[in-house]
Amino acid sequence: MQTDHRTPIRGSRQTIAANMPFVALYPAARLALWGLRYWATCARQGRCPALLLRDVFVSAGAPLAPLSIDRLMRIFAVASRHPPALGCPACTRLTDDEAELLSTIQSIQGGEGMAVERVLSAWLPWQAAEVAGDALTGYARLLLDGGYDLSSARVPELTCPPAGARLH
Repeated sequence: MQTDHRTPIRGSRQTIAANMPFVALYPAARLALWGLRYWATCARQGRCPALLLRDVFVSAGAPLAPLSIDRLMRIFAVASRHPPALGCPACTRLTDDEAELLSTIQSIQGGEGMAVERVLSAWLPWQAAEVAGDALTGYARLLLDGGYDLSSARVPELTCPPAGARLH
């Protein structure tokens, strides 16, 4: 019998904690965090993240998610007192800030998103936190609409690629 080495589940939800291994996250949480990390890494390197974000999220069934990522991350870039600590896409552990953002997305998806602005106000002035709250809420809902529930280990069944589509 195999044992599950995932983080303990609180109620029906996986607990997302700082310093948690990235691979211990459910697939939906990995996708959500990857989008934020990839945008931040590209911004630090002066590259545009739009094309890969679009391709990844279109293939994942959440084609509008990159718009919410871009809106949220631009608010952080422009208005933050100090931006949340986001690792690169290859980082193996979560930062405190990443765990907080993922827990907030999870709460929004569970219908408990009343404190979104309070969480975001750790990084942003309250006016910017309100706008960022809308973007983060949109991101959480778009992921959920695409079948990516951060509190679930299930992933959506993706449709088959069109006939003639190639991997290369």
